[in-house]
Amino acid sequence: MHRSVTVHGTTYELSSDEIAAADNVGLIEGMPFILGSDGAYDHHLNRFLRSCPTMGVRSINSLRAYARDIVVWMRFLEVRRNGKSLWSADRDDIAAFHEARRMSEPPFRISASSWNRMIAALDKLYRWAVDEKIIAAAPFTYRQLWSRASASGAIIALAVNCAKESGARKGDMRFLDMPRYLAFREVGLRGRLPDGREDPTWRGRNGERNALFAELLITTGLRLQEASSLLLSELPTLDTCVDSTARSLPFRLAAATAKGSRGRDIRMPIRLIGQLHDYVRIERDNALGRVRRSGRIRRTRSPIPVVECEHRALRLSDGDRALKVSVDQLTPSERTRLVDAETGVPLALWLTEDGEPMPMASWEAVFGRASERCRRLGFMDMHVTPHMLRHSFAVHMLTLLLREQVAWVVSERSRHLGSAYRRMIGDPLLKLQRLMGHSRIESTYIYLDHLADSQEIVDAAAGNLGLDVTSGELAS
Repeated sequence: MHRSVTVHGTTYELSSDEIAAADNVGLIEGMPFILGSDGAYDHHLNRFLRSCPTMGVRSINSLRAYARDIVVWMRFLEVRRNGKSLWSADRDDIAAFHEARRMSEPPFRISASSWNRMIAALDKLYRWAVDEKIIAAAPFTYRQLWSRASASGAIIALAVNCAKESGARKGDMRFLDMPRYLAFREVGLRGRLPDGREDPTWRGRNGERNALFAELLITTGLRLQEASSLLLSELPTLDTCVDSTARSLPFRLAAATAKGSRGRDIRMPIRLIGQLHDYVRIERDNALGRVRRSGRIRRTRSPIPVVECEHRALRLSDGDRALKVSVDQLTPSERTRLVDAETGVPLALWLTEDGEPMPMASWEAVFGRASERCRRLGFMDMHVTPHMLRHSFAVHMLTLLLREQVAWVVSERSRHLGSAYRRMIGDPLLKLQRLMGHSRIESTYIYLDHLADSQEIVDAAAGNLGLDVTSGELAS
């Protein structure tokens, strides 16, 4: 298994000796670490990254975002602040950083929400450094805010970072409408021309696999880490469907792959399940066949041999014993090391042409190249990321849930119209919250702001019920 490192924006493959050295300093597979521009390893900084999971930052994507923001800050200190170190920064440096990032010319100016995200990463870094007595004080100014605890009702004091901007949009997110998604899938991922014809210059060999992965994201709302970590044995089988009219099957997402280790139940379309099994039978098997014929089979580093697969559990080889382990306990990095005990073949669902588990970063690169192809062929402003498809699922699903709920309210003709109105809005959001795996309902509210016809749906329903939308009471 190879491993890479990013040094100030440049990615390098590590040798086996370098990987061993990385293991000696406690680095974990998949977790980012940062080297200085001179290649120096800052023990304190990388100890912070390893401590993040104990401070509530467990998603690999979140850790990578933290690492990128810190690298930008380090580069700014080095280039614009006379080579200052990360641990000697002060409030003047923060002010200069704000001027450079938020008050520069438009091509270089970042949004308030991007600025706040970066400040959140730096704030956590410097608070940790103060607790660890690496620095005496953080380079930020704080103001005290009094708030009431939701559980106990007690009044507590909060220290709010003054560098954060209050004008940032909390619900700032991008999604694709269906025509643009279909253009991205067909032109960008499958390599077709805008008119639907085959492109004779297309040289992509994994178009169907990539398009299927995009379908998985937009029809289930899975996060990139969740979708890319699926195991072959986790796929639902169509023979479990006893209802001939069913359009989807329940699927339990493993807790260890989900954000915050919160597993959840989602629905997977039967059509998609069939396509996933076709991919396994054709493209995935073909990739493994090519690797075997070429003799280029790479042995997984620190493999975890599996002697038997069940739907929700695996039997792992431990010498002369086989230990049963729930798939809920297997982290994304451990899943990349699972191999068939006899053949050595990886058990991950998504494989590269070399027969190895597809890394998350590779999916981001696939989407980046597909977006660039779309822009070349006339689809301007096409910048699609895997997470955008999760947002797209949420917006389209909320539209469907609202319409379904409105139909129920109108047909019910409930005498308690106030409660009916609350149910009309509340239930779809709660359903979407569960499907998305949000820990707080506030995270789900953002999709209402981007629902083009949400107010139209609510107003139409309220009119049918004779309801005053502003008060939730009967109109006189």
